[in-house]
Order: sequence, then C-alpha cells, then structure tokens
Amino acid sequence: MAEPLIRIKGLDEAIKKLESTDPKKQLKNYRAAARSAMLPLRNAVRKSAQQIDDPSTSRSIAKNVAIRSVNKRKLKQAGGDVGASVGIAGGARQYADSKENRRKGRAGQTYETGGSKTNPGGDTWYWRLIEFGRSAFTTGKSSITGKRVNLFNPVTGKNYGYKVKGVTARSFMRPALPQNINQVMDRFAKRIKQIIDKSA
Repeated sequence: MAEPLIRIKGLDEAIKKLESTDPKKQLKNYRAAARSAMLPLRNAVRKSAQQIDDPSTSRSIAKNVAIRSVNKRKLKQAGGDVGASVGIAGGARQYADSKENRRKGRAGQTYETGGSKTNPGGDTWYWRLIEFGRSAFTTGKSSITGKRVNLFNPVTGKNYGYKVKGVTARSFMRPALPQNINQVMDRFAKRIKQIIDKSA
C-alpha cells in the first residue's frame, strides 16, 4: 500500500537559510523535524490501538506503534527529500539491494513478516486483520482442481481444510491522519523554525 505524501509549502525562506549549513547536518535536522512532526499522529494511533488491545493478554498493538524515517527509495518514488511514517513495529521488512533481488525486481520492496516477540508489545502480527479486514476463504483448496483438499496437522493429529470466516475491518490507523494533519504540519513548521533560530 502506497504511503500518503504530504507536501508542505511556504517554508522556502527557512529552507534557504538551512541550505547554508553542512549537508549532513541539514539532513539530520530535516529528519529530526519530520519525526518530531509525526508525534501527534503516533499518539492518536496509540490511543485508538489501546481501545482494541485485549488487556487479558501481554500483547499490545499500542506499544508497537512507532515512528520510522522513510527510506531513500520510497522518497525518490514520491518525489521527496525527507520523510517519516507511523507504523507497527515488526510489520514489514525490505528486500536487500542484492544482485539476486535486483534481477528479480524486488530490491527495496517490502514484504510482510509474522511479527516478532522481541517487540515492546510482543508479536502483534494480527494488527493487519484488524486494520484491513479479511475476506472469507477455504483452507486446503486445490488451485488446479478447485476442490477442497483434506490436510493433516501433525501437531494436533487432525485433518483440516474448512471454511474460514471473514474479518470485518476496524481501522485504527487510517482515520488518524486526516484527523491530525493540521497538527503534523504546524509541528513540522515550528520545528524547522526552531532549528533555524538555533543555527543562526
């Protein structure tokens, strides 16, 4: 899913002043401003996730909500220079920029993972089911014949291959951006101004 791109205009004067500083320092300052601007959005997503989390378990989607810097490849595709995003820790990984991945055309692309128990809120792989939902499907259905195949589970010693119910989406992340966009932009502009005043 493509990340929404937010363009902020009206900071030309501020950016011109910052351009007189060292390029590495510029990038560091821009990233810090972008990540700081995302705090209201992160907090809103956490608050929504807390309403979904089951207090009877140690797993917590809210604890796994995190701010990340957007990688160069995604920024290049979006036509931006610096970016930050709010997501769920352990939600996706990137294919390395290796010879094999370039040949297969997947270098830099993301793929879903099963989550991780080492995350602050534990393994919350199921957040996608809550956010996006899932249509009903039948397990063990042959892609060739279209008939149901009875599969054997060696752990339980039982056969499976039955209908799985769909899950209705209960979005807790997507509504947060339009509700907090003004706060994000205001915070970014203030942060840039603070950086300029400090470096002046």
